[in-house]
Amino acid sequence: MNKVNFFQSRKLDKSKQWLLFLLLGWSYGSMDKMGKQILYYITFGGLGLWMLYVLFTLNKKIDDYNRKIAINLDMSKEDMRMLGI
Repeated sequence: MNKVNFFQSRKLDKSKQWLLFLLLGWSYGSMDKMGKQILYYITFGGLGLWMLYVLFTLNKKIDDYNRKIAINLDMSKEDMRMLGI
């Protein structure tokens, strides 16, 4: 499997992530941060404050996570540009 196909199988899709967040409060778990996800649930989204923060930062966090995957795969800048990263 080449790097681009492997990246496509591991990247986060923004629409799926938003749907999971809005329906279940699930965001950090998909980004390999289970500790934060558990803390998020235990504190009920920081009593709403943490939830508001996530509402405004989720897109950037998804982009950062996808960029991190691409960098770990040693993808070229051209490949990243082609994939919209």
